[in-house]
Amino acid sequence: MLEPIYLPKLNHLSPTLDSTLLKIMEEAGELARAVLHFLPYEGLQAAEIADNREATVLLEEVAGELLDVAQTCVTMIFVMEQMPELSGFSTGELIQAHLDKLSAKGYDFDRSGAYNITTAGNFKYLVLPRLRLKQVTLLTTVCKIQEELGELTQFLGKRQGASGECPELATRAALQGCAAELLDVAQCCFTMMYILAESYQVDIGALTQQHVAKLRRKGYCA
Repeated sequence: MLEPIYLPKLNHLSPTLDSTLLKIMEEAGELARAVLHFLPYEGLQAAEIADNREATVLLEEVAGELLDVAQTCVTMIFVMEQMPELSGFSTGELIQAHLDKLSAKGYDFDRSGAYNITTAGNFKYLVLPRLRLKQVTLLTTVCKIQEELGELTQFLGKRQGASGECPELATRAALQGCAAELLDVAQCCFTMMYILAESYQVDIGALTQQHVAKLRRKGYCA
């Protein structure tokens, strides 16, 4: 059974889709840097990582940056639930559309899983599938996140006529597209987190607690 990853609502921040895109780009850049530093150790076994202090620290940095990228996406999904333009927006429908898209693309994952996004107080508990993809590495994950960010940018930009083009989508459809792309980015992060847990015994629960504590120290959430 996959461990739910819980991420807080950053209720002391007021992000927009534009600021979210900038923040994800910032966090994705930091993730890329962390991955490049860890790459020399990627081929080591879990026990070898555990015996190597530098490798352990670098691996924790990679996992932390993955959570930061996912956090940025989830924070905006929190906000989008309250947008008047998305009246009736349902995370249940969002996750089902996401799963349908993964299936249509032929991605291999356990279809019997209970995947969901639920809210408990100021937290989102997310269970997203662990995609069984061939030759997935940290480097390919960084590239995939960049691809998804490009698609998010299209919904924010040319598909709404941001540069004077003829808009392809109405506002609601464009916002729904943005939400789907945000979930795609989070999916990339979650799949790699699950892989890190399997390959290196990364403790997702402990890392999530550290992540939340960091956000509280920064004053981002209660």
